[in-house]
Amino acid sequence: MGKQVTELDALPSFTDNSLLPVHNGAGLKKGLLSQLANYLGTKFSNPNLLINPDFRINQRGATSYEKQGYSVDRWKIWNVTVTPNTNGGITVKSDKYDDSGNILQYLENATEGDSTLSCYVTSVSGTVSMVADDNSQVVLKQGLNVVHTSASTRAFIIFLNQGASITLKWVKLEQGKVATSFITPNNSDELDKCLRYFESGSLDTAPGLAIQPTVYIRTYIHPKRINPTPKFSGVLSFEMNGTGKALSLTYIGTDLNTECCTFRFKPSEATQYGLGFCKNFAYEIDAEIYS
Repeated sequence: MGKQVTELDALPSFTDNSLLPVHNGAGLKKGLLSQLANYLGTKFSNPNLLINPDFRINQRGATSYEKQGYSVDRWKIWNVTVTPNTNGGITVKSDKYDDSGNILQYLENATEGDSTLSCYVTSVSGTVSMVADDNSQVVLKQGLNVVHTSASTRAFIIFLNQGASITLKWVKLEQGKVATSFITPNNSDELDKCLRYFESGSLDTAPGLAIQPTVYIRTYIHPKRINPTPKFSGVLSFEMNGTGKALSLTYIGTDLNTECCTFRFKPSEATQYGLGFCKNFAYEIDAEIYS
């Protein structure tokens, strides 16, 4: 006969080796807490702390990215070539360089405590590793790969030995000790997240305002995490409405905050107050993490 427990505090503390009664509909079974945690991990999904984890957002628009810098949104590269695949995912190669390479994503804020890194590999050649900040790592193979770390994590890194290559379908970084299932993100939601770090656009005829002696081209932008660095390109000419005359422009500077970017130009000759347009104007607004 079992002893009746009348006080909750009298119950023993559960450990990972504790047997736990589980009812499967036909009767009671015994299982470990760790088995239950793994089971729940396949039924529920923790939030993915990585942005653009299936690599589908590609605002820079290139068909490939080489050597160093940023590639598809939020993913920084060094000594590798990244090719976005038409059916999703990316192929990363380090066969053009004389050293190892990597692709990584920095978080704004590091995780706290236990974290789990996971990825799904479509194909791999050579030695490629997934590495956490405390150097916990695994050599990647085709299929699902998982790394656990009890240390805080700020960067998700894939290292490639010289000559190696890998095709990644998705990646995930989550809090906790269990690798929960990957949920394909909504592209619109991911784009909104990416726009906090980088934004690009182009206008065949960008509206401008002439206030002697300056021409202003203003672009309202998605709110950025910090004041961004702006770049522009295009035919630097400005045509006042109704005049039919195009004035060449010289770049002076940029006024910006986290939600608006105003490019300032000096026209080739004095202008009066009025509206006009700048032809083939393209811009990039960069607020990425350059650590």
